Amino acid sequence: MNSLPMSKHHLSNNRSKAYALLLINTILWGLSPPIIKVALNFVTTNQFLLGRYLLASLIFLPLYFIFQNKGIKQLRQGNWPLLIFLALLGTPLTLIPLYEGLRLTSSIEASILTATGPLLVILGGRIFLKEKISRNEEVGLIIAIFGTLLLAFEPIFNNGSGIKFSLIGNLLILGSNLIWTAFLLLVKKLKTDASQISLVSYLVSIPVFALLVFFTPVSVVARTNIAAPLALMGIVYMAIFGSVIAFWAYTKGQEYIKAGEAAIFTYLQPLITFPLAYFWLGETLSGSSLLACLLIATGVYFSEYHGKSKSAII
Repeated sequence: MNSLPMSKHHLSNNRSKAYALLLINTILWGLSPPIIKVALNFVTTNQFLLGRYLLASLIFLPLYFIFQNKGIKQLRQGNWPLLIFLALLGTPLTLIPLYEGLRLTSSIEASILTATGPLLVILGGRIFLKEKISRNEEVGLIIAIFGTLLLAFEPIFNNGSGIKFSLIGNLLILGSNLIWTAFLLLVKKLKTDASQISLVSYLVSIPVFALLVFFTPVSVVARTNIAAPLALMGIVYMAIFGSVIAFWAYTKGQEYIKAGEAAIFTYLQPLITFPLAYFWLGETLSGSSLLACLLIATGVYFSEYHGKSKSAII
């Protein structure tokens, strides 16, 4: 007789834990675009990423080897070519265009464009994995994708008025979203262990970023200042709070609730980005950008709420 209430209480506690962890993740990742953008005024993208992953590895790798003994044994027998390919796809090939895009565009637009990632995953799952979605979800995806494209091409409509949002920067971020979507779909289709990919990502990404830094033209390096306080602040923030704490909170939070429910928190990140970008960097949104945001929000509402109704499945 008492088991049912205890079960409900347990589920409620799990949901509360998930929401708390995902809120921590949302705040930490939501604050990151302005912090990264400022740091990139002093260092190259590859210098930033090398510093971030070197520092994060000092925390991540010892913890991994302590708590993932089973994963290490399985890794020895794993498909290394596949793991290396996925690690390259999910880390350097995703982050380099993302950071270069953030350097060129505003941190607000970068945050909004990045937050549309879960919608691309739903769309990719429908096209490539033949996953079923409702008609309302399809309508929501169409509206949100239209809003995303409007936001990406916003510089054309405004012709440089106000803050100069970069078309190239927006397209680089969209490209990063597409690469990340391909990574997630491949991981899902191939049923690859996420913890193994995390480890291999560190082992592969650090040498890749180091090589890219090594081959950076001297003329470019001469204009950088990695010892600048704001550069160091950005690297340390993303290494400790972005790579370790936020990533742990995200993966741990997803253990307690469904992935679709967890994705809603991704859409909240621009709400954290906007105040910091506005007061620190003086960034604002144009009328066409606000319209794009409204379309994206409407699409998300249809996909995440109405899409869960009993409408026909296609």
